Amino acid sequence: MVEVDKILKDTIKNGDVKIGTKETKSAIEKDTAKLIVLAKNCPNISEISELAKKKKVPIYSYNSSSINLGYICGKAFAVSVFAVIDDGGANVLNLIKKR
Repeated sequence: MVEVDKILKDTIKNGDVKIGTKETKSAIEKDTAKLIVLAKNCPNISEISELAKKKKVPIYSYNSSSINLGYICGKAFAVSVFAVIDDGGANVLNLIKKR
């Protein structure tokens, strides 16, 4: 999981992400999202998953809580979901291929 955390941190630091349910849904609908990262306790998991599947956007299930995902994102609050627009060279899409 340390490798996953590092890749996500690099993506957030160097790339372009949209944090939160509203921003993520908007990115999916606009076809700009390349990957959706969901915390295991995301309250809108089914709604976002359905929308992502409809638009054929891959989903990565982060195997920890939204508090830990918020920490990875460098935020002082819980983050239950974010959309990756540009990975900033972190190769975040390889997370999907490894699963």
